[in-house]
Amino acid sequence: MSKPLYTFSLLALLTLASASWSGALAHGAMQRQRNACLLKVGPDFMYFSGYQPAASRNRFCEDIPVTGDTIFVLDYAQDEMRDMSTDFRIIRDVGEREEQGRLDAVTVAYLPPKVYPAGTLNFEHVFKEPGEFVGIVTVDGPHGEHWVSRFPFTVGGRPLSARMPYFLIAAAGVLALTLFVWGKEEQTARRRI
Repeated sequence: MSKPLYTFSLLALLTLASASWSGALAHGAMQRQRNACLLKVGPDFMYFSGYQPAASRNRFCEDIPVTGDTIFVLDYAQDEMRDMSTDFRIIRDVGEREEQGRLDAVTVAYLPPKVYPAGTLNFEHVFKEPGEFVGIVTVDGPHGEHWVSRFPFTVGGRPLSARMPYFLIAAAGVLALTLFVWGKEEQTARRRI
């Protein structure tokens, strides 16, 4: 392989890998830290857990494994949130631009605003169909605070489009290994001449 072609291939590989990695990390305001799932809401955080009692005793952060009865639990990480009202909405993922002005039409489930002095809110919903959804948590405070946090998730397995970044990362790895081996073979062939 010629030096310019090798360099171009390597640059293409790095671009592909970085684009794939950024796509694989896109889960909105949801962050996984060790055994906890953190949801950033304004300057504060909530601990987030999801459960499906009939399917598994495992909790999940982002994607819900199967359709059915699902329990969402949100715990305030900061005490100041205990004086604020919180609502939780699940909508079909139609894109932020499409949902503008028709939020009620795409809403699948809604927990109206309420103050939770104990710092924990539980919400149960039965997902009847698989698909892509967005969770929206809105927190309003007594001093005019208005924080909205969004996190996308999938129910019933990730569609091919959601898994594509992982396939691209794997393809980039195979391409890198191939380029490395070809580069070594070319060096060995040059030494023999």
